[in-house]
Amino acid sequence: MRKRVATLVAVATMLAGCGGGVEGSPVAAERWDPCSITPEAIEAAGLDPAYRNEGWGEGVVVEDWAKCSYKPPGTEVPYFLSVESSVAYTIDEARENSANIDGRDITVAGRNAYQYRTAVGKTGKSCDIAVDLPPGVVVFSVLDMDEQPESRLCQLVIQHTSGLGASLPRADK
Repeated sequence: MRKRVATLVAVATMLAGCGGGVEGSPVAAERWDPCSITPEAIEAAGLDPAYRNEGWGEGVVVEDWAKCSYKPPGTEVPYFLSVESSVAYTIDEARENSANIDGRDITVAGRNAYQYRTAVGKTGKSCDIAVDLPPGVVVFSVLDMDEQPESRLCQLVIQHTSGLGASLPRADK
């Protein structure tokens, strides 16, 4: 009898240790910080390593997105490169957004990506690349500041995104 009770206690202890769920709340995915790109990577991509503008502007908060902007070297600034990251949105949402035009699938640093153009306000325009960064997305955008031709904007975003693609966190396997 004693042996049987000891066996039941041992089995119950084993089952209790192996079964059941984990208490607490699930840990939210951490959003990648686009301002974490090193000055060396910024310079290698042809941008000014001394300039970075974090966020959306004074007093503006966009909960689902982190943003950092960069510019080319010099004082005459024909465009800015905006890098935005979110864990609340995906590359598929960029593909499905009817406001995004002339979209095409591409690859950036071995990741799925989607290049598209957008209109910004009444006169502005941009060319964007959404890069898959599960569980979210990173969007690189070249924003026109000097009436660049749209083809030039897309050349610039491809150039800078290709140069900065290695700065993205490693993909989970």
